[in-house]
Formats: sequence, structure tokens, C-alpha cells
Amino acid sequence: MATSSQRRLNPTAVRQFGSGREAFQIPDLTVLQTKSYEGFLQEGIPGDKRKNQGLESVFKEIFPIQSYDGTVSLEYLRYELGKPSYSPEECRQLRLTFGKPLKVYLRLNRDQPYEEEVYLGDIPVMLGGGEFIINGAERVVVNQLHRSPGVDFVKETEGTSERPVPSARIIPDRGSWIEINVTKKDSLSVRIDQSGKFSVMTLLRAMSETLSTDADLLKAFYKVEAEKVDSKSAAKLEGKISVDDVIYPADHERAGEIIVEAGHKITKTASETIVSAGVKKIEVIDSPRVPFILNSLAEDNTSSHEEALLRIYQRLRPGNPPNLEKARILFHEKFFDVNRYRLGRVGRFRVNRKLGLGVSEDVMTLRPEDLIASINYLVDLSDPEGKAQYDDPDPLANRRLRKIDELACQELRKGFLKLRRTVQERMSLKDAEDMTPRSLVNPKSISAAIEYFFGRGELSQVVDQTNPLSQLTHERRLSALG
Repeated sequence: MATSSQRRLNPTAVRQFGSGREAFQIPDLTVLQTKSYEGFLQEGIPGDKRKNQGLESVFKEIFPIQSYDGTVSLEYLRYELGKPSYSPEECRQLRLTFGKPLKVYLRLNRDQPYEEEVYLGDIPVMLGGGEFIINGAERVVVNQLHRSPGVDFVKETEGTSERPVPSARIIPDRGSWIEINVTKKDSLSVRIDQSGKFSVMTLLRAMSETLSTDADLLKAFYKVEAEKVDSKSAAKLEGKISVDDVIYPADHERAGEIIVEAGHKITKTASETIVSAGVKKIEVIDSPRVPFILNSLAEDNTSSHEEALLRIYQRLRPGNPPNLEKARILFHEKFFDVNRYRLGRVGRFRVNRKLGLGVSEDVMTLRPEDLIASINYLVDLSDPEGKAQYDDPDPLANRRLRKIDELACQELRKGFLKLRRTVQERMSLKDAEDMTPRSLVNPKSISAAIEYFFGRGELSQVVDQTNPLSQLTHERRLSALG
């Protein structure tokens, strides 16, 4: 009998030996990476329908770029991603980066507007569950765990005495940190980005012209009472705090002289002088249990909005001569420019929740009211009868996850800021008729930022390919570095 050429049995029926249950569907365990990068690129969505996030938000933040004299501007229209030049296998063999060319359409506004497409570099393409092919090697950008923006109140030891005192930190998503501390003299000092310490009242004066005088500051923190002065008022005024400067009336021989300065306690002698001088009305507050604000006001060397701006300018730019206009511009850029200082939606939510405010989450900058509420909370922490509580920065409730879209935006923004300076310099050197978007834009700063983030950044790591499970674990890893 001849041997059959068919060596494998082909069963005609399928028999199930299990329980008959349907197989459990495995969830997408890398959806955090893939969805985040899709939102960053927004590929396949028309330019006019893209959300203000990811790459689109960076373009809208940087553009339009205006020349120094304001006659010429470069405007952003849209961007497109082309087709990759090589396949993933070719990139692995040739040690290349698997990416798509990023082309941006710009319009140069001059006498005759000129539109042109500009190539800015290759954006790496995400494969599988979150890996990229960078210079032939598969790498992954791990998510970062960092301290959540907002306001935190912690207990610290003060100097050499080791006395526990409260401290507040206002942490933005982008911009300068503000740290408020209690000094040895029971006053409040503030530091901006590790600069020298100065009175917190100086910062409040600089933030708003409505908080320029001592009386404005006291009214922002305390309930003010208006007392009518008569012959029996001396005992009532004694021990109170004067809100404004108390001066001799116009019909007095010492007219214009100060009896009690703003923020000072009215003594028995001063109260008798006020009554005898013929002062009709005086604004006072009760003596507070925690004297932080009054002591801070006494230590403040400034007396107006302009003086406070100059004082902070000297702290932040110690070598520069004081200039009011430059001080105003610097302070505005430091705290009121959304592109430079940004609490973020998470930061604004945490500030509202901690301080009991009802500000819209669209307000990304720091307001004077936020700083006043933070100081009040700090005072409440030192009050034995206060209900305020300290924060613990270690729990995950006070930490936040920064995904790849946010991390890539942060690095690309640095490249685009360099690009903006280069474009403005070239605008000042060239004639308007000879300018084109391609001649103004140097894509090296953008391609260098992309290469650094995906190839050499702290959060870019070579994928662990020991086995599929180790690769999946690596793609889902969280890091506190960077």
C-alpha cells in the first residue's frame, strides 16, 4: 500500500472542552500613550477643525510673529504631515528615524501678502503601543509624574530656632514659583524663583494699583469700622489699629502732621490727642490675634504701586539700573502674560478648591485676590482657633501625570521661541520685498528640539525588549525624572 503524501490530520469538526464561556476581551493597555500622541498630532483632521491642543496650540501661541517695527508679520495658517520616506524596516536597517515630514503653511503680511509652505523637520511616528524608531533603535517616552500645579501649604522649621512655621508655595504649570514664608519677626516674606526675600506686601502693591496704599492693603484683609470721634471716644479708640494716617485737621495749628500712622496701634496718649485735636471720623480695625500682616506692612519699605514695581525689578534684575517702564513690562511678563505664566486648568481648579474661590477655570494667570486668599489661609494656619489644614505633597492626590503630548509641547515650545527670535532678527535685516517665509524661517531649531526630545531626553528610553511583557511594562512606566 502506497504511503499517503498527506502527513497532517484535518479534523472536520471542532469540539470545545472548556466551560463554553466567551473569551475575556483584553483591554488596550497602552491607550494612554496612543491616545495622547493622537491628540498631539491631530493627523487627518482639517486645519480649521483642529482643537487648540498639542502641536496646534504651540503654533497658535507662537504665531503671528511681528517685526520689531510692526510693519511685517508672519502668520500661521495650518500644518500638514506628509508620507514617511522609508518603511519601519528600512529605518531599522539604515539607522534612520521613522517619521513624517512636518510642513506648515505660513502667510507673510506685507504690501502684497505671500503664502508659502515651509518644511520644519520630521515628526516621529508612534508604532504599536507607544514605541518610536529613533536612529534605528526602538525608544519609548515614559510618562512623567510631577507635583501638581496649584497652591500648597506645608510646615517648615524656621532658621536655627527650629520653630515650626507655615509656608505657602504657589506652583504654576508654567512660569515662576512664589514662596511665602514666616520670618523670625513674625512677618511674611516672599521669594520669586529663588530670588532674595522681600515683604509680601511689596508683591501685593505691585500686582494692582488698587492695593497701592497701606489703607488699601488693610481693607483687603480686615473688616474696617468707621468710628465717629467725640469727647467720649478716647477709651473706645485705645488699642485699635488705625487703617489710614490720622492727621491734624485743617483748622488746627499743627494741620497736616500725622498723629497715628496707618497700621499702627492707637495708644492712650494718641487717642486723647485725636479727641482733643478735633478729628471728626476715623477708620479702625480690631487688633488681630496673628500679627503677620501688620508686621509685614511695617517691614515694607515701599509706599506706592510704582515703588513696589521698581523694588521687585531690582530684586529680579540686580545689575540693571531701575526703570519704571521696564519694571512694569517685566512684572507683566512674569505674572500676567498667559504665554509665560500659566496656572493651567488643574492649577486653577486646585487653587479654587483649597482657597474656596469660584474663579472660572479659563483664568490661567495669578490674580491679586488669589494671593490675598493665600495669605489669609497662611494666617489661619497660625491661628490656634483656625480651621485651616496643612497639605502633604507626597500622596498621589497632590501629584499629576504629564503625558507625551504635554511633554512634547513643552520641548517644542523652546524650539519655537528660538525660531521667533531668529525670524524677528531676519525681518530687521532684510527688505520687505525680498522676504519670503522660507527665507525667514530656519527649521534647525525645531528639528533639533524634536531630535533632543525623542532621542536624548531624560524621558526617552530604549525599549526593554526582553519579552512582550517587559516591553508592555516599560511602555506603561511612570517616571519622576525630567
